[in-house]
Amino acid sequence: MIGSDNGAVCFGPFQLSPLTRKLERDGVAIALGDRALDILIALVERAGEIVSHRDLISRVWRDLVVSPGNLRVHMTTLRKALGDGEDGARYIANVAGQGYTFVAPVKRTRTAPSTATASPPHSTIIVERRVLPPALARMVGRDDAVRTIVADLRTDRFVTIVGAGGMGKTTVAISVAHAMLEEFAGKVCFVDLGALADPKLLAATIASTLGLSIQSADPLAALMTFLRTTRMLLILDNCEHVIDGAAPLAEMMFSQAPEVHILATSREALRVEGEHAHWLRPLESPPADAKVTAATALTFPAVKLFVERAMASDSRFELTDANAPIVADICGRLDGIALALEFVAGRIGTHGLEGTATLLNKRLGLHWQGRRTALPRHQTLHSLLDWSYSLLPPAEQHVLRRLSLFVGTFTLEAAQAVASDAELDEAQLASIVDQLIAKSLVSAIKTHEGATCYRLLETTRIYAIRKLEECGDEMDVTAERHARYFTQLLNLAAGGDCRRTRHEHLGNLRAALEWCFGARAGSSESHRTALGIDLAAASVSTFLDLSLWNECRKWSEAALAVLPAATRGDKRELVLQEALAISSLLTNSIEARSAIDRGLQIARQLGETAIRFRLLGALHVYVLRMTDFKSSLTVAEEMDAVARDTNDVSRRVIADWMLGSSQYVLGNPAVSKQLFESGFSHGIRATDADQQLAGLYYRTRALYGLARVQWLCGFPDRALQSARESMIEAAETGSPISVSYSLVYSCYVFLWCGDLETAQEMNETVMAQPHWQGRLMWFHAEALALKGELLVRRGNLEAGIEILRDTLANMQSTSQKNLMLSVTACCLAEALANTGRAEEALTVINDAIALAPGGAETWDAPELFRIKAIVLLSMPRPDEMRAENCLMQSLALARHQGAIGWELRTTITMTRLRVAQGRAREAREMLSKIYDQFTEGFETQDLKSAAALLAELAAATNITSPSLSSASGPGFYLQ
Repeated sequence: MIGSDNGAVCFGPFQLSPLTRKLERDGVAIALGDRALDILIALVERAGEIVSHRDLISRVWRDLVVSPGNLRVHMTTLRKALGDGEDGARYIANVAGQGYTFVAPVKRTRTAPSTATASPPHSTIIVERRVLPPALARMVGRDDAVRTIVADLRTDRFVTIVGAGGMGKTTVAISVAHAMLEEFAGKVCFVDLGALADPKLLAATIASTLGLSIQSADPLAALMTFLRTTRMLLILDNCEHVIDGAAPLAEMMFSQAPEVHILATSREALRVEGEHAHWLRPLESPPADAKVTAATALTFPAVKLFVERAMASDSRFELTDANAPIVADICGRLDGIALALEFVAGRIGTHGLEGTATLLNKRLGLHWQGRRTALPRHQTLHSLLDWSYSLLPPAEQHVLRRLSLFVGTFTLEAAQAVASDAELDEAQLASIVDQLIAKSLVSAIKTHEGATCYRLLETTRIYAIRKLEECGDEMDVTAERHARYFTQLLNLAAGGDCRRTRHEHLGNLRAALEWCFGARAGSSESHRTALGIDLAAASVSTFLDLSLWNECRKWSEAALAVLPAATRGDKRELVLQEALAISSLLTNSIEARSAIDRGLQIARQLGETAIRFRLLGALHVYVLRMTDFKSSLTVAEEMDAVARDTNDVSRRVIADWMLGSSQYVLGNPAVSKQLFESGFSHGIRATDADQQLAGLYYRTRALYGLARVQWLCGFPDRALQSARESMIEAAETGSPISVSYSLVYSCYVFLWCGDLETAQEMNETVMAQPHWQGRLMWFHAEALALKGELLVRRGNLEAGIEILRDTLANMQSTSQKNLMLSVTACCLAEALANTGRAEEALTVINDAIALAPGGAETWDAPELFRIKAIVLLSMPRPDEMRAENCLMQSLALARHQGAIGWELRTTITMTRLRVAQGRAREAREMLSKIYDQFTEGFETQDLKSAAALLAELAAATNITSPSLSSASGPGFYLQ
């Protein structure tokens, strides 16, 4: 086997190293997903042999039960990465009904592959953060624990590190994560739950840390969908304060996501199925009253840690035989708690070893040996924190209390803004922060950019915030400073930069907003709610950037609810109304239209052109979704007027695309095509500024719109090219919602062209996304409708009909209309007709025609009448006259619209009817006339059907009666 040595395998311009899991083309690394890479390695190992579907699935998915569609999706990805079929290159052959074989010549090389681990490829659907703190340069006394936990995670998948506060659980978890980083190909994510106050936000916090875009009110389903398809190590740190929510969630992830390995840390076991608790014991200390030497003492990890931290506090400190017993006694009294050892060792520089030992005895006043079993370990740490806090000068106590309001990391600038006052200037505060760092109460962390930020250990933060609450008014004063700082940081008008404060400050934003709009905020504290309004207005862009639409809507609504009447109509209300409008639009909330209208009213009054244009874009999306096509054209025309008035090229482009979208749905594909192409002529890329509306990119939307009108106008090859470009550019944006929409709406083009394989891969990709079930209601329905149609087209009629029935009923029952309702109805009616249920089919198609927005003016009206004709011809007593009238109406509509794509379909159906009527020569002339208008797309479904029918008609010379073998029965008319 090729993986048995360190050699690589070469084929064509490629070099594959199974050992390092690296694929290169001409020396350039190719980013390939784990599954696709596993498939390639399996095929190359058995080059020239047929590898069955079952063997590949067993090899790549191990014990998981997956559908063959999963294999097809990853095989397609692999072939595209290799360029299989391009310029005659052949690598993987499909052996029908058996499996796949690697057909290219392979050559093994003894050149040692690079030891560098390739970075995991970025998903084209989500932007995974997989946050992991840096590994400590040195960890004392926990190597055995790390090795044990690593082994347990491999075999048992779910381990909780349990221990008292300050025992070092997080340190061990981070070390385990780094030890297993390569094993999981970099897919290791560290989720700090310490900053989480509300257990209801558990799923959202985990998803946000992973980089997922979740838009539903309950993100759990979408998170679980992602985890079920992912192999990774997930660390849940600090579970104890949200254990009632963390425990069932961890159990669910363990049972339903078989390739996710879970490492939790908590002060108590989660006590759920699958969990293996690893109790993190105290660092071992020398026995009490032992006569220890320096050399002997250093064999105990507690002493090692103490000495290292003491030397960091006082470079002159040295462990000697004389002071070793004192150190051993201190370590014993502190029960080997790592954090406690660091706290006490941090005092050596100030008080000396003997002075620290004396203070420890005096301040705690505890005989540790007699009370260890009486007090919980967290109370021991609390006592230690009490002691450590009491040793601080008043100014340091004051600063520590105020810093406790920061959730996560903070900068020195932030600390100065929140903790300094008239008696403590910025220079003094910086010095105090340094003192707190030296005493292990504040940690200094280097960022990737080389800057320094700070953080309180969570146990310290909780202790300090309680002290702050005990100080009465100081709590509100500090909370107000904290909220005001982040308002200024995010407020562009105040010189802040909202782009620099995204995910890392989310906890602070939530905490500040909760304080501003909390139970105590009200009319008696108007300054507090006023600050909350300012903060909400400043932070909405952050929530939108992170796709936290429900939170954006929540805080926008909260701020608008308390907005003073005297300030209504100002820029602040406009920002909040825009945020409410967009977040409501994307969460299917009924507030969307009223917020858009109010925002537009203010924007026009204030002359805020940029916001007005964005709100018009949101309104255009809204009215299209409500199938109010005429209003969409009015909105697009206003966007065009704004663009022309401001002479802004980017806005002109967007306006052209929006006009094109409206003309398309109104049944004017030729006009729509010109408008789309006019927009594209300016060369603006999808990622250019102002080209998106909360993740919906105008250019990618225009590309799949152009693809549809190109198909309607008789250019199927160009339509397929535009659809592919839409998917590629959507992936480049990194926006999950843009990718989702591009896949769903481009998928129809591949269906119309008869490329069922690609259409199915696209739909499976959409439904495999972690966020698709949490997507908008109409998006979810459309993806299901596509699945149903694909089942029907592939011959699984009953399963497809069941899905289409349910989906259509859902579309019809909701107050929110659906653009794809008539398309779904057409497919269902056709499937029902093909299975002998003509009466039900007729009801479905008649309802669809009645519900069609604008009736005959809409883009798919010709298809509705064609399908009705097919249904009428499938009746037990075919109604040829009514059917022919429907076909003539369909043809007239298609010709009026210039929709040659629909015209060809209807002509094929009419041709079959004419043959059945004995008018074959007339049928041939009719079909030839429309077929000759096409200049491309001859390998697509409809044109191939037309060509085959023309060939049959040509062969039947001097026909005076039906002679085509299939010219009977309802199936004769069906495509």
